[in-house]
Amino acid sequence: MFVSIDKDKCVGCNACIRACPIKEANEAHLAEDGMHSIVNINKDKCISCGECVKKCEHGARVYEDDTDRFFGALKGRVNITVIVAPAFRLTEPDADAMLAFLRDELNVKLIYDVSFGADICTYMHLKAVKEKVVRKIVSQPCAATTEYILKHRHDMIQSLSPVHSPISCTAVYLRKYMNITNDIACISPCIAKKFEFNETGLVQYNVTFKRFAEYIRKHYPHFDKEATFRFDNPDCYCGKIYPKPGGLKECLLHAEPSLTVRNCEGVSHVYDALDYYYYNAKENERPAVFDILSCANGCISGPGTNFEEADMFRYLSAADRLSAESFEAREGQTAKSFNKTIDKQFDLFDKKLKFEDFIRDYEPKKIEEKQITEQDVKDAYTALLKTTKAEQNFNCGACGYNSCEEMANAIAMGRNVPQNCHQFNVRQAGVAVQQAVAASDAAKAQNNMIVGVIDDIVGDINLIRNDTNSIGERCEVNKTSMATVEQKLEMLRGKCAEIDGAIQGIIHVNDLYNKMAGAIRTITEQTHILSLNASVEAARAGAAGKTFQVVAGEIRSLAANTKATTKTVEENDEIVKGETAKVLKIAEDIERMVNELAQVMEEVQENLNKTNSIGENIETVAEEITTSTDELRRMTNQ
Repeated sequence: MFVSIDKDKCVGCNACIRACPIKEANEAHLAEDGMHSIVNINKDKCISCGECVKKCEHGARVYEDDTDRFFGALKGRVNITVIVAPAFRLTEPDADAMLAFLRDELNVKLIYDVSFGADICTYMHLKAVKEKVVRKIVSQPCAATTEYILKHRHDMIQSLSPVHSPISCTAVYLRKYMNITNDIACISPCIAKKFEFNETGLVQYNVTFKRFAEYIRKHYPHFDKEATFRFDNPDCYCGKIYPKPGGLKECLLHAEPSLTVRNCEGVSHVYDALDYYYYNAKENERPAVFDILSCANGCISGPGTNFEEADMFRYLSAADRLSAESFEAREGQTAKSFNKTIDKQFDLFDKKLKFEDFIRDYEPKKIEEKQITEQDVKDAYTALLKTTKAEQNFNCGACGYNSCEEMANAIAMGRNVPQNCHQFNVRQAGVAVQQAVAASDAAKAQNNMIVGVIDDIVGDINLIRNDTNSIGERCEVNKTSMATVEQKLEMLRGKCAEIDGAIQGIIHVNDLYNKMAGAIRTITEQTHILSLNASVEAARAGAAGKTFQVVAGEIRSLAANTKATTKTVEENDEIVKGETAKVLKIAEDIERMVNELAQVMEEVQENLNKTNSIGENIETVAEEITTSTDELRRMTNQ
């Protein structure tokens, strides 16, 4: 395949389909990202006219030629004969210097001007028409149009001129009349010439102008730009104007003014004109020779050239000057013999060249094509969302095809996808907009819900803040109250200490009282003994001792009372001891409880401090949440 695609650069703009005369040679499919289409090339259907290469602004369409292989062979000392298409001198300012470098520095021994082969081509066309070898023919110097017929219009092959192209005529001359057996390289403006070279076997290298000049400038920048150059072929004349639009026509009419010749150039016209010529034009409407070129400005604008649209008039002006010089030179070499004007070059051709040597046979190329039904096309329209006649004839051309029908056929054939249709994408975008609006409404409702939730959160946060403030305030009050409680506890602890001291005093007094009771007991016992002694003595004294006996009785009575009192004191002492012990136990319990209460109050105080700290943290977080929710509200409103 001579035209290929760089998928990384293809953006799916469809400029290639739009420019291509063979729409079915393009096969679009969605890229992996699903965001755009990639247009591949069907190599079996492509005619390598190069229009897609010219029109692709993204560098996604590129072509292959033999430039690197050619220079590699020269570096390897391979003997190669070079033939040069005449458009090279018209489009490349350093053409002669580069050709001189090719001969002097790279040892190319033989370099021929294809203009000489073009003169042979003109002569052979005239011979074919005059001798009625053919009736009405379509010229074939343009390899792209020839490939179009061989691949896509088999029934037109019978109308193709049997005469070789100027390049092939040059190669035939070199091989059959100059006995050149080594490889031939052609410096040409055309990508499609490779088809011709492969099919005829006459030329082994297709080296395009553009790549040839780029290679010389890159690898041999020192080449002498002032060098002069002359071709090795015999003199040539009108063949030099073949690259311009209608070049063959001018050459034929100059030699045979009565001949009917029509010309047509450019992919936007020539392929439709070919179809009309064969399928619609009446026999008497067809010219003797239909001169066609795929490139709109002739070979000077070929895809393998450095043609610039801005310089078109400069090229054409140069071609016109060359045309005038060529015709003048041809007139200068004519002669008269027996009242007849003889063209010396054509006379030489007539004597030296054999017509059959310059005749080409054509073999049609079989291309498999998927067969589709009317239902397939209807399904394609359905896939395109085109249900009405108006929609099916929208024909905007954005897909690259001339009509919606062509696009539907391409989809039915599997060569394209609905996503490559502008109207489909607009409708899909409309659906997407509706979905987006619905999604927006849903999002708006969700936003409103979010705003409501935010408001609730803010309200709750405010409540939390208020409660936190209240907690803080109560904590302060509790803190003050706890301080008072602690103060009171200290006082209670002091009172408990006083109770303890008093109890200790009671115990001490009770001890003293016990000592006194003991002394009284001792006195009682001694008094009792004394009363007993007194009673004994009173009994011994008889009547005289009665008084003493009375005293003894009183003493005994006193001792008894004292003993009873002492017993009561002892009993009360036991009661006092018991009650004192109870008071002491109570005092100890109070003290223990006060201590426990103090410990609890310390823990409460610590918890209050922590609560206060937590409350401050909650308030800080609440403020941060409020700030965030305010920002969220602003964003959701936006």
